[in-house]
Formats: sequence, structure tokens, C-alpha cells
Amino acid sequence: MKTTGPLTIGMKVNLIAVLLIGYWTLVSIAEAIPAYARKNEATCMTCHTAWPSLNDFGRKYKENGYRFAPLQEPNKQIGKDLSWDEKFPISTILVGRPYDKKDSGNTQNRAIHEAEFMISGPMSKELSAFVEVEAEDEDTNARGFELGVPTAALTYTVNPAVNIQLSWADLLWFDSYNTYSSGHRMTRNYNAILNENFGGADNASPLRTSRQNITLFGRPVNNLFYGLAFSGNADDSEGNESETLTARIAFDLMPNVMVGGLLIDGTCTAQTGLPGCVVDRDYSRVALDTELNFDNFLINAAYLQAEDDNASATSKVENDAYFVQGLYTFESSGGGLWAPLLRYDSYERANGSEDISELTFSLNYYFSANFRGMVEFWDRSGDGGTPDDDRLTVQVYAAF
Repeated sequence: MKTTGPLTIGMKVNLIAVLLIGYWTLVSIAEAIPAYARKNEATCMTCHTAWPSLNDFGRKYKENGYRFAPLQEPNKQIGKDLSWDEKFPISTILVGRPYDKKDSGNTQNRAIHEAEFMISGPMSKELSAFVEVEAEDEDTNARGFELGVPTAALTYTVNPAVNIQLSWADLLWFDSYNTYSSGHRMTRNYNAILNENFGGADNASPLRTSRQNITLFGRPVNNLFYGLAFSGNADDSEGNESETLTARIAFDLMPNVMVGGLLIDGTCTAQTGLPGCVVDRDYSRVALDTELNFDNFLINAAYLQAEDDNASATSKVENDAYFVQGLYTFESSGGGLWAPLLRYDSYERANGSEDISELTFSLNYYFSANFRGMVEFWDRSGDGGTPDDDRLTVQVYAAF
């Protein structure tokens, strides 16, 4: 039903029914926690401040190839040189979006918005893998959904300082901090640094887009994380004429304070055959970021400068972006966890001639460690060709 006004009675009944059915069904399987927690007989909160955002323990667990300790053997031998965990490490996440309304669009009832299936863990003492298969309602075929592989990674660990990773993933998937991670986000939308394509020289795609990567990362000392990547252009599954170099560094000033930097330098050449690169186009991204974790507060902030050749490579296009995000967690009297989040994004388009700002407020409630409900309000305002807009979304997440 199309409406631009308040919810009709039928829509309200629809929304309440979906939420109640989802609540009672999923609370009944509250003990069914994802594969990592099942494997190690731990709770989801061992690795997450508020799932899916990672805490310090969760970062180290990911960096160790989904092991508690570096080079820890899997607990089940399959063959002479191949192992896997005794409990097969598969997890499923279902995302429902029973209400979604933009001021500029129609009301949508996307009762099931997304289904994700993840298999990951150590395959031997040195080798670990991660594969994600997902289907979303935006990817339509005759049945309404289309399966895709947004992330696949194979990692060989020499020691904590040297990890070699081959991946089809977003450019910073190897980074275990929350600042640049699309997978650790708590909101429906992405922060501006991940979501903007800026001057468009990187195949007119944002940083969160999957690409082919060869990455070296690790911790030479406990409080220093680095990553070096050689990658193709965004959304190019063949990695034609790969010329993107990434350098990432993150330094823990103290256990709860990180400061970091990011440098990306690339070229989308005419030889790639990509439609946005009929001539060779250079681009760069330079950023500073921080992550602060104090008691129940988690704060992330980053500032990025982007420079791209224009479509004809005759001049440079420069755009800046930054965001500040705060997450606060506290328990309710009934035992559930509240996690309100507030983020402010500011970014430029059209060579800095457009200044746009976004405000995101997301109210999250965890009925159990693996079942989250969310109400999110998003508002965009600015000048130039980008119209003002706002959006209200109700979303539920279940992981098991």
C-alpha cells in the first residue's frame, strides 16, 4: 500500500504482528549462539561490545584467524595436512526490515531483508578461511532474492606479525577495528567515509565495495597493528590491471585508546575495460581515525581527504569527509541490553561545491545475545544537487 502520511491501521497491525512473531520465535532459541561462541563455549559478549561491534578481545580473535591464541591447532583432524573444528563453524544471520520509509519514497514492508551464511575458522595450524554467502531483497531474480559472495578470504599465519591473506572483500576487511569496517557497523546505513565514491575514479564505487586483495597484516608488537594491501579496482571480480596500494596503521596508546592512519593510492586504467575509466584515472584517500572505549562508551571518529582525476583525467577533484559516532550500552532491569548510537557525518561532493551532513540515531535492544531489534532515524541535509531527505527504519537481526 502506498502512503506518504502516517501509518494506516492495517500497516500498524502488520508491523506489530511481525515483531511479536519474530520476538517469540527467536527468544525460544536464545541459547543458539553463533559458531565462534558455540565452538569455544563462550558468550557473544566475549568478543563484542554490542554485536556486531568488536571489543579488544574480539579484535585479537579475528587477527588470530578465529583462534584464542596464535597458531592454535584446530581440534579435529580431517586428513594429514587438513584440520577443522569438531563443531562445524557455520553461522546464519537473518535480517528483517518490517518497516522502512524514506520521506522521498514509499513505505516498504521488507519482512525478510537479508539472509547470510558464514563458514569460517582455522583449517590447520597456519591456515584459516572465511566465506560469506548472502541474499538480499535488492538483488532480485525470479524468486525475489539472488545469492552472492561479498566476502571470501584465505589467510596464512606465519606468526602474529606476519599474516598473508588472499581475499575477495572490501578494501579494509582485514582491519579488526570498527572504524572502517562495514561488517562491524551497528546501523542500517554506512558512515560517509565508507559510503561515498567521492570523485568516482575507483570504478565509481565506495570503499565498502568488494574487490580482489593480496594483504599482509599483523602485530609486530602488541599495541601496533599494520596492514599493506595490493588490490584491484572496486567491484572488478577479475582484478584487471590491479594498481591499488593500501597502507593501514593503528596504534593503541593505551588498552582503550587507538589512533590510526590510512593511505590508499590507486589507478583505474583504460585497460581494465571499466566504464568509468575510458582514460587512466588516479585516485588517493588519506585518513586519520581514532577508537575510544571507556566503560560502556565506544567512540569512533575519522577524517578523510579524497583526490580523484576527473572523468577525462584533465584535472583533480577533491572532496573531504568525516564522521563522529558514539555507542553507549547498558542493561535493562529485565536483563536485556540497550545500545543507543548517535552518529554525525559530514562530506563533500562535486569537488567540494556541495556540503552535506547526515544525522543517524539508532536505538538497539538485545532481547538475547544473538537477537537484536533496532529503530533507526536518519536525516540528510545539504546544498547543491543532493536533496534533503529522512528515513525511519525498523529492523531485527537474529544470529544462530
